[in-house]
Amino acid sequence: MNTSKKYDETKIEYASFIARWVAFTVDNAILALATLALLFPFTYFEDALQVDIQRTLTTVLLVSIMIYLWVKWDGATPGKKLMKIKIVDADNFEIVGFAQAAKRFAGYILSSIPLLAGFVMVFFTKKKQCLHDKVSNTVVVYSDSLVPKE
Repeated sequence: MNTSKKYDETKIEYASFIARWVAFTVDNAILALATLALLFPFTYFEDALQVDIQRTLTTVLLVSIMIYLWVKWDGATPGKKLMKIKIVDADNFEIVGFAQAAKRFAGYILSSIPLLAGFVMVFFTKKKQCLHDKVSNTVVVYSDSLVPKE
C-alpha cells in the first residue's frame, strides 16, 4: 500500500455525525426502494425457498453495488455525494480498494450491535471514526478538504 501523503493533513476536515447520518439515510432510502423494486415481482412465490433465494440474491446485489460505488465512484454513494463527503483510507487519504470497502461494509454489522454503539464512536474519536471505519482503516472526510500538498 502506498503510504505517501499527497494531501495537506492540516486542511482535512472529517465529516460530522450529521453529514454522515444524512448520507446514510439517503443511501438506505435508495436501497429500500431498490429492494422493493427487485423483490416485488417475486411476491407471489409460494415456495419459501424461492423467496429466500431471491432475497439473498437481492441483498448480495445491493451490497455489491454499494461497495462498487465506494471504490469506483470516488469513495462516495449518492448520499455521500449529496453531503459532499467521501470514504478514504485513513493513512494516505486515497480512495479505498475493493477489499477495504468490503471490510468496511462488513464492519457495519459490528457497528450495529449492540444498539448501534459502533456508530456512536464517531463522537469519541479524533478522526470521527465509527467502528466500521476503525475495522477497515478508513475515514470519512469532506471532499473539498482534500487539498493537495504544494
